[in-house]
Amino acid sequence: MKRCILQLLLTSVLIASATAQINCSSGSVSNKLVCEFPIAAGLLTNDTALGTKGGQQQLINAEQAAAIFDNAIATQISQLPLATASAGTVVVYKGGVPETFNSLGPILADRASTIGKHRLFVAFTASQFVFTNVDGSSLGNLPFEYQAVATTSGGTTQSTTYTSENINASIKFDQFTAIVTYGITNRVDVSAIIPIGYVSVSTGIPASTSYVVNANNQLVFQYQNPASYSPGTASGIGDIVFNAKGSVWSGERAAVSAGFSLRVPTGDDLNLLGSGAWGYSPYVIYSHLGKVSPHARLGYQWNSATELNFSSSAGHDVGLPGGMQYDVGVDWAAVKRLTLAGDLLGSQYLNAPILVKATTSFTTGSGTQSLPTSITGNSSYTINNFSGGVKLSPVGNLVLAGNVLVQLNNNGLHARPTPLLGISYKF
Repeated sequence: MKRCILQLLLTSVLIASATAQINCSSGSVSNKLVCEFPIAAGLLTNDTALGTKGGQQQLINAEQAAAIFDNAIATQISQLPLATASAGTVVVYKGGVPETFNSLGPILADRASTIGKHRLFVAFTASQFVFTNVDGSSLGNLPFEYQAVATTSGGTTQSTTYTSENINASIKFDQFTAIVTYGITNRVDVSAIIPIGYVSVSTGIPASTSYVVNANNQLVFQYQNPASYSPGTASGIGDIVFNAKGSVWSGERAAVSAGFSLRVPTGDDLNLLGSGAWGYSPYVIYSHLGKVSPHARLGYQWNSATELNFSSSAGHDVGLPGGMQYDVGVDWAAVKRLTLAGDLLGSQYLNAPILVKATTSFTTGSGTQSLPTSITGNSSYTINNFSGGVKLSPVGNLVLAGNVLVQLNNNGLHARPTPLLGISYKF
């Protein structure tokens, strides 16, 4: 049962759901990535072997540990910064005279201008997110302690086994994104953003120690558990995003637009490829055109309830954390067909579960034993990223892009610097 936390830990570690909601013991669900860790670690089989009291408590402990990752992964992977339909040079008419601005636009941000009536923009991007930390703690060394209580048929405690382990978790997410934008009028365009993901998750427990204490609080014996390793992968379409943007005001060079994004839960959440939740985000954008073109975007993200975020206290599924979203940046037309772009992007997560370091102690006749562990807390936080890259138009309306996304703080799940490559064309 030693894999208890490990299971739901990494099970959720990519959007997994509480065991109370998802039955991994049988049926097609048991073959999903969300169930790979609970089964491999023995959570389901040892639950019944320990008796009702011990099994139920262990499920609760595992569920609480899982919530840390369920929310962080489900929320962040479904709301990762995506390339936008900044299609290249912009033509503005002043008194009927066209003026072309050579800035190719931002990469992961957006600008207020639309692509033009009956124009079509298509793009494809590829990026790889390798997560290394959660709430400031290394995924390579997460301490967990859990307890298993053995009881008689009448419910009398016979012994309590305390198990202490350090989990080495690895989470990698490759994302390939197709973007299609169509200009309905000169002032309105609509987009579909279709992500395809490849998820790779592995969990290792190099060593763990179990302490068996009898009903009289005497340490009967302790033993080392063998090392274990559980890998898993999945691939497929993620949550598709539909977007509509319309021009609200246009000046000589400045513009303001408003838009609305709808995220549809099309990804297989039980295979850690989607959030299982609808997402809604209204926003406004300001941008100014020139050799140096600043832009800013402000929006708010709402998310519906999902099976991957089951609340034991509420007794039902609850929504993924959401909140304010913003980006501020500038793109510089260094030469005619080369633009440098930089942005600060922020996403707020309200009332989100977080991982908190703690200690569990038990006292026996021979003294007190303290074991490091990780528990679930609750907090609101903001993740800030810096995006820096270059866009090159080698010919016509073809644009190539290269970018690096760097997370600036250790809130939520932290990824190492993330590369992105993209290609786009406006017809």
